[in-house]
Amino acid sequence: MWDSLGFRESPYNTSPLRARAEDLDLLVGRSTEATDLCTQLGTSTNGILVLSGSPGVGKTSFFNVQQYKLENGLTDFGPKLLSARQLCPVQPKEELRTLALRALDSLIRSVDAWCIQNARKLPPETEKLNKWLAGAGNSGFSIGISILGCGGSFGRSSQLPKAADASFESISDALSAVTAEIVEVLGFESAVIALDNLENLEEEELGAMLISFRDTLFSIPNLWWVLIGQSGLGSLIQSLDPRVFERMTGSGIEIKPIELEELDQAIALRVAKFHRSNGGKSPLASETYRRLFEASYGEMRFVFKYSNSICAKFVERMRTVVLKSHNETNPNSQETSKKVFERALDKVIGEMMIDDQIDHRSAINHLRDIVEGELKGLFLKPKERAVLQGIGKAEKARASDFKAFSLKTMQEFSGNYLTKLYGQKLLTRQQEGRAVIYRLRGIAQLSYTFGLLVPASE
Repeated sequence: MWDSLGFRESPYNTSPLRARAEDLDLLVGRSTEATDLCTQLGTSTNGILVLSGSPGVGKTSFFNVQQYKLENGLTDFGPKLLSARQLCPVQPKEELRTLALRALDSLIRSVDAWCIQNARKLPPETEKLNKWLAGAGNSGFSIGISILGCGGSFGRSSQLPKAADASFESISDALSAVTAEIVEVLGFESAVIALDNLENLEEEELGAMLISFRDTLFSIPNLWWVLIGQSGLGSLIQSLDPRVFERMTGSGIEIKPIELEELDQAIALRVAKFHRSNGGKSPLASETYRRLFEASYGEMRFVFKYSNSICAKFVERMRTVVLKSHNETNPNSQETSKKVFERALDKVIGEMMIDDQIDHRSAINHLRDIVEGELKGLFLKPKERAVLQGIGKAEKARASDFKAFSLKTMQEFSGNYLTKLYGQKLLTRQQEGRAVIYRLRGIAQLSYTFGLLVPASE
């Protein structure tokens, strides 16, 4: 598809930027947040740092680029730390000990990836623990490990049961052994484990995790825990466990939505990188990006996803036109060569694009069709549509507004509507202490502006 639009690959890839050199130039802005991050990580060799922001705002991309720079000495200041090659996503209802073991696994994978990249041998205790984790089932085995002391001197030894029976203390010893080798053998100041998607946890689950990790895993030398979640995560942690909040460096780093000008710059960088010709233009007009930007409150991931979908819908329609024309011209022909079809498609696309871009009005029509189809696929009940319509009119809602939506209790509004619609990614929520504010998000906001939430007769 992208060949027909003049690109080697999509300029709208929604995957987060990775901790690698080729992605560095695709991060736009964030200089203030970068200074804050490097400063906070330089205050100690271990600790807890909270990174928060609305969904799709670019938290992971920002973090990956910055930790790559810190690992490779590309920042003006800040520690030399081993990047978290893969983030450790937090799953709802997950057993905390399982999460702790996955955190250990993610750290070992980071060490292994760095060693492979730099032609180094995996340090001995880390290699031993890697095999120990691999035997986490019933066939697991117990091991003895050595935890290096400061300056490479002898520290202490620990006997670990099989991984399936490991306690938080045992996992803490295992993490300590790995971080000690990261410092003493590999030459870093510290390492990072990033727990991602903390919004997947209910308040009770998050509180239980904080208590369980507080005096064990969160206290490991030479290890930074980066907690990634939605806006307000820092204040929520403060309300749930003040002792963990006291150990946090600062009150957290909030990644704000980018400005529209920064979105234009980010798109220009991607177009320049992936277009087949120098000076190639963006497939969509700036007005189309603005519409998506406003509907998502600046979520770059949303803008890219639906920009990609609009382009796909446009090419799909053009293919339909070419096939129809071919069938009318050659009614007895059952097939056409691929090269002939592609030439005809390129010709039609060139005729339909205005100044090498998909017309804004046409793009919005495609977007409306996409949103309408997705909305139908959600099979929303009339009352759910009415709730979304009401939130759109009021611009925001909280559980205590239940009477305005003709509901009997706050619990009914929260449990049957707000939480459900949020889980369907139709609402965004912002934490303010224990209070939660909901707004229309993405396709719900577009559905509201397109008039798709209420019957046409209204």
